[in-house]
Amino acid sequence: MAVARVLRAHGSTGELRVAPFNPALPNLRRGRDLYLLGERRRVERARRDRGQAIVRLAGLERREQAEAARGALLEAPEDELAREPGAWFVHEIVGLEAVTEDGRALGRVREVLETGANDVYAADGPDGETLIPAVASVVLAVDVAGGRLLVAETPGLTASAGAGR
Repeated sequence: MAVARVLRAHGSTGELRVAPFNPALPNLRRGRDLYLLGERRRVERARRDRGQAIVRLAGLERREQAEAARGALLEAPEDELAREPGAWFVHEIVGLEAVTEDGRALGRVREVLETGANDVYAADGPDGETLIPAVASVVLAVDVAGGRLLVAETPGLTASAGAGR
């Protein structure tokens, strides 16, 4: 799984300026192993810098080495990723069957929309498209193993919500 994209070299000692995919930088911490261009490298140092991060990886010691990585992804095996409790990857959400508390099928999640405030899950089902805000008051449970997304019955969530059903 990709955790950041290399933007360019930073300085002359092989550091990388990267765009992290999680602003909290949980997978860019010192001592973690990441893959860059297929090679496993240990994070020696990482710090935030103007919405990005500056990362020092073992084995990168010259600017030319860092420049060769421009545009590459920093990756980690999924089972080694640090994640916050209640956080899900997009690929885990897409394909889940969304159902309300009373068992009404809303459809299968087709995509995750990033809106800025919160993600929105777009599900296609028997009543057409349903847009589900990814907030705790609406998404009650995510069961990846069971393939299900439990959604609160929320007025206005679907065209038929609150219409006497």
